[in-house]
Amino acid sequence: MSEKVREAIEKANLKFAEGLRKGDAAGVAALYTEDAVLLPPNCEMVRGRQGIKEFWGAAIQMGVKNGVLTTVEVSGSGDMFHEMGKYTLKIEPKGQKPIEDKGKYIVVWKRTADGWKIHRDIWNSSIPLPK
Repeated sequence: MSEKVREAIEKANLKFAEGLRKGDAAGVAALYTEDAVLLPPNCEMVRGRQGIKEFWGAAIQMGVKNGVLTTVEVSGSGDMFHEMGKYTLKIEPKGQKPIEDKGKYIVVWKRTADGWKIHRDIWNSSIPLPK
């Protein structure tokens, strides 16, 4: 069971990255449950698919162009699994030098009638703060 869940998660992660590359905030948001909660660094919680669409839309407008999500571990049972992984984000703000952010994340996945969806999403950078 967990291998099939891992495969579904990895496939969804590829769709997530594709959505960022295409600038498709709605496509990224569709990977989340209707009542999902996003817990981004340095921001308040973002609740619900519409709020998540707005968050990723703003991130895309600010220059987020690509992301690579690498699953490290998947565990759980029934309709809830969690994924621990590493990410790399490519950010290209207009008129500025491109930035690469690397970090780690935890995602809680929930099985829905439409397949596995992101239910809770939290991440943080591994890049040290400037001194």
